[in-house]
Amino acid sequence: MNSDETDIATCPPIDVSVSDAPNIASITTAADIWLSSLDEGTAQQVRYCLGDQEMHSWTNVPGRRSGGIELRELTKEQQQLAWNLVARFMSESGTAKARLIANEITQTARATPLGSHTVALFGDPRRDGSWGFQVDGHHLALNFLVHESDIILAPAFLGAQPLSVNGQAPLIDEARLGRALIQAFTQEERDLAKQDALIGRDVIVGSGRGHLDRGRTYDVSQFEGIGVHIASLSQQSANVVNNLIDEYINNLAEPFAGRVRATVDESIDEGLVVYDTRNEDIYYRVFVPNRMLIEYNDVSSDHVHTVFRLLGDDPFSDYGAYAARVRVPRTIAEHYSTSPHHQIALNMSQTKKRMARSE
Repeated sequence: MNSDETDIATCPPIDVSVSDAPNIASITTAADIWLSSLDEGTAQQVRYCLGDQEMHSWTNVPGRRSGGIELRELTKEQQQLAWNLVARFMSESGTAKARLIANEITQTARATPLGSHTVALFGDPRRDGSWGFQVDGHHLALNFLVHESDIILAPAFLGAQPLSVNGQAPLIDEARLGRALIQAFTQEERDLAKQDALIGRDVIVGSGRGHLDRGRTYDVSQFEGIGVHIASLSQQSANVVNNLIDEYINNLAEPFAGRVRATVDESIDEGLVVYDTRNEDIYYRVFVPNRMLIEYNDVSSDHVHTVFRLLGDDPFSDYGAYAARVRVPRTIAEHYSTSPHHQIALNMSQTKKRMARSE
């Protein structure tokens, strides 16, 4: 074992119960099947403790990841088993996007070799109720976290250059909905949302060009107060924004995507939308303070970057409860049972039921 490899047996214990939910069990089984296909040396290369710094070392820049193992270093069977695991985490449409970016788009672009995306696993899915899995590389970075009966996918970076191959465009709906939103804005909304000099750069809160995820420590508070408030949008504009948010969240499989969307909806009225245009290219940002960030940027006419992040200090933010190993793990169920605003709603619902029974 070299200095970059982890003895998983020495990792700190994770005090999170293993879920018996069938959808979680199927994901855990897929992870176990993949791990069982690896020899001891290969398994040591891909495994890390949950919360290890390597967990924050994903990048969409070719050749910058220092840990994990590239898919092309695995056998064809092992590669397919890794993709089978990805497919358990993601929706059908999300899986199709990921595979198209990692395969046909990458092969056509020739910016990096086919199979150069890296996979890494954090924690022990055979033993613990919380563990993580990553796939990252050129134009694709997926950070999955299982936490008892919940799953999050954040941060997630998807990009494409070229935009399509053989008529297949992985990010066509992200682009279409962004343009539809700009068209839907009233003149007043457009005046508030329009910002300058955002086109052609990278997404602002992405991984950057270094080894570590710089977006993890980016001060997103500078986005507060900038743009048009979602709560003030016309019904037409609000509908498009909601469809746009769904497009990003629904890369994750159900029922997990719906649970993430529910946490976003708690604060959605505080959200802000920003956009920029230059010729046919667009940029947009949907920012919900302490909850969610979506960015889309046409880096050039045939090159797009997107990023989806979950913000805040609770376990339903980027990397979940293990962003810094300082938070107390909770599940979404516990969040709903302990948050004051959910308690108010629950009490109102129970009061209505009692009144209905007494009539």
